[in-house]
Amino acid sequence: MKLLTPATPQEAQALADALGPRARFIAGGTLLQQAWAEDSRLAPPDISFIDIQQWPATQRIAIDGQTLRIGAGARLEAVRRDPLVLAHAPLLAEALGQLGALGVRRLGTLGGNLGWGMGDAAPVMLALDAEVELADGQREPMAHTMAHTMARPGQTLMVAFHLPLAPQRAMHAVFEKVGYRAAFSPARLRMALRWAEASRGRTLCRVAVAAPDLRVHRLANVEALVADTGAHVDLHAIRRACLTTLPAPLAAMASRLIAGHCGLL
Repeated sequence: MKLLTPATPQEAQALADALGPRARFIAGGTLLQQAWAEDSRLAPPDISFIDIQQWPATQRIAIDGQTLRIGAGARLEAVRRDPLVLAHAPLLAEALGQLGALGVRRLGTLGGNLGWGMGDAAPVMLALDAEVELADGQREPMAHTMAHTMARPGQTLMVAFHLPLAPQRAMHAVFEKVGYRAAFSPARLRMALRWAEASRGRTLCRVAVAAPDLRVHRLANVEALVADTGAHVDLHAIRRACLTTLPAPLAAMASRLIAGHCGLL
């Protein structure tokens, strides 16, 4: 096992590209241990950890033009309590409040939760149209980054996240988490929904989901169904749309939640 401390995000990404599957970015480290052998809980000997904690730019939360910029290295609890997050992205703060124990939130980072690909923050960030700032300074839609993350776990360095400024938008958004809180295991389903208007109903414009072993994604067929003014929309129609990308048990959960929040039950 090695610990590498690159001077810049660009150097960190170059190291990860060169090392391939042997590289792991590390900041809070709360999630990495879950992938290690249960009998020892020791890191594999051939792994190189790339320390990404030392850059201030990855930890700041600030207004950046027309976006709220949240550094990927910001601790989950710091994000949850930040005044700018509470003002412009309260849905994210709500989701983080349901994530693990306080000790985990004080160590874990937003980038780590999203880098996992199934974290509570992932569907929220998709529903809020987040963009990811990469090591080279370029920005891309969160959906693109999440696809890369699932294909190459732990090898895409996310420096920060940008959320469009819209203080009132979260009044029309909800976060749902289905699981057993007594079990030390990932929730069965995480979902974020956003409406264009406070009346909700068929103004639903974003539905994003995450689940164990399932790529976080938007339910595009559900969004299209609800937006189609000529379509008949009920629980069964929503369930059929969910089934295009979700296994049957998750489609049943998701469709009932969606229909309920849209006033269709």
